[in-house]
Amino acid sequence: MTQETSGNALARIGETHGYLFDGDSVQINAELNFSDVALGAASQWALQLWSSVSGFPDRQLAGVKVAELAVYPAAGYQSLAATVAATPPAGSDEQNIALALVFWDDNGQPTVADVAVYPLAESFVQPKLAGNLSVALTDGLATIKVDAIENPRAEDNLSGTLALELWALDAPYAGGSWQGIPVASVILGVLGGGNSLIDSHFVVPAAAPEGPGVLTLMLREWGPLGYVTRDYCNLSLEAPAKPKAAASKSAAPEKDPKAKAKPAAKPLAEKTKKARPADKAAAKAKAAAVKGIAINAASQAELLAIKGLTATVAKAIIAGRPYASFEALGKVKGVGPKLLAVLRDQVTL
Repeated sequence: MTQETSGNALARIGETHGYLFDGDSVQINAELNFSDVALGAASQWALQLWSSVSGFPDRQLAGVKVAELAVYPAAGYQSLAATVAATPPAGSDEQNIALALVFWDDNGQPTVADVAVYPLAESFVQPKLAGNLSVALTDGLATIKVDAIENPRAEDNLSGTLALELWALDAPYAGGSWQGIPVASVILGVLGGGNSLIDSHFVVPAAAPEGPGVLTLMLREWGPLGYVTRDYCNLSLEAPAKPKAAASKSAAPEKDPKAKAKPAAKPLAEKTKKARPADKAAAKAKAAAVKGIAINAASQAELLAIKGLTATVAKAIIAGRPYASFEALGKVKGVGPKLLAVLRDQVTL
């Protein structure tokens, strides 16, 4: 395969490389070339697979990191082939794919040594929302209506347990990790390949989010890495109106029995739209609180915001990703019982 390189003198991706997805795993193979200087420049290297709807202009990484394979460099030519866990991007848009060779400096900052961008876009077959959907929040309840929830996989491919989750975010969701406030959720169960749930209507307890912002409905599926987002739809979230001060009973006017009843107040958030990703070019989400950090996607800076977590431990956590359970996270060097308890309270898998 022909590719342009980033010009980094330390290491480069050779002419032969590729990937092959199989559900929530991906096989990565690549020829790599390391200079003698590269061996002393960094102790931690990895091949990362990235996906992006908008592509990779000037070979700059963007979008969602799908998978990571640890690399242990040796001077000169090196050939790697391995299968690792993958988190395909949510949504039904075609994705551009890039393979990046990355290393970390002594301060834990990642640097891209080389990038190979693949010419053909990738389509992921996974459970999805279809048709129209609407969400309304009122009186502590969420009313969720979806025309169809589909599993377009082969007939013998039963889904994992599916769930709908409603989140309040600062900015439109665009796939990958996120931070926000959980509003409501409902477990759907499993769905056979080629089957659909038609005209789904759910009324479930809901928290009252603060607006303005984005209300995002996510379709999530249980798999080897826990729940993974398969599809989503962004909706608007209006700020709740401040209640007016109630009049005293002595001053309350009598009701006119002939008067017509006033229409009920509008719910906090209600909108109907096509169930497809919105705002592909949305602005980056604002910085949020530590609680809710996705441990399998968080940057080192996000991890260092957790009290008691050092740079060394943060590097070890990143190197050992992905994690399917907190028990696996507890095996990371430097993560003792006390720190693991803190992580349970502040991160998600």
